[in-house]
Amino acid sequence: MTNPSTLLVAIDAGATKTALRIATPSGDVLGEGFGGPANIATSVEQAAKSMETALRDAVRSAGLDEEALHDGAVQWIAAAGAAGAEVAGCTEKLKELLPYLTIFDVRTDAYTSCLGAHGGEDGAIVAIGTGSVGYAIRGDRNHRVGGWGFPQDDEGGGARIGLEAVRHMLAASDGRATESALSVSVRRYLQEFGKDPMTWSVGASAADFAVLAPVVLRAAENGCDVAANLLENAGRAIAVLVNALLREEGFSELKVAFTGGLASALLPWCPQAVRDKGALCQGTSLDGAMRLAMERICMV
Repeated sequence: MTNPSTLLVAIDAGATKTALRIATPSGDVLGEGFGGPANIATSVEQAAKSMETALRDAVRSAGLDEEALHDGAVQWIAAAGAAGAEVAGCTEKLKELLPYLTIFDVRTDAYTSCLGAHGGEDGAIVAIGTGSVGYAIRGDRNHRVGGWGFPQDDEGGGARIGLEAVRHMLAASDGRATESALSVSVRRYLQEFGKDPMTWSVGASAADFAVLAPVVLRAAENGCDVAANLLENAGRAIAVLVNALLREEGFSELKVAFTGGLASALLPWCPQAVRDKGALCQGTSLDGAMRLAMERICMV
């Protein structure tokens, strides 16, 4: 395929993986690629490496010449929604590590998720995955609530649910709490992977704890009251997030799209008033990043 002179690049750079899409200025998708973790607050270098891996993957998928990344023949108009982008100095360093991107607009992944979820229109999201965050856009105003990291924040997210499950299992193991189906399930799950349940959590990451969220969900579905209580607490935490997000002046009437890997599973545990505010999610963070890239091409 002959390299065009200008191409759009949309990047969804998350804490566990990177997705990237190449398109023409008119929006026709040419190829997609994938890379590893890209939380720029954790490691800008790792994020840049993951993005470049995804970009090279997408270039091959599109049938383009890889030399086009560096030979100056193509103007790359890129936009990214990146985990950790709110940390001062990180976006500037990222741009330095990917200098061949002619224009590179880096926002938080919450921003691009909200933009994609509402098709570029005003709206709000609550993303529930490993962590949790609320984000709203109304005209030229943005408002963010939560999402400040684990374990100090991210209530209602998978990592916090997993942490509470481990706390319960540890307490039940040494007699500080009554044994339950949840404590048995968590212990067995860790043992099946060759882990010592009593010491596994020392030094465990947010992603490590989050893998236990499905264990909690299954225990609750099977009638475990302790697991159900943990999920109800998580649902109430999400309700607090939603209420704080919409309390901002002028934001109260916005519809909320619930996104993230745990959203569909956790939403039934949220209060009905929260569920009533729900709106159909129209797109992803990658779609939001592509919208940004299309806006930036007008500046070339």
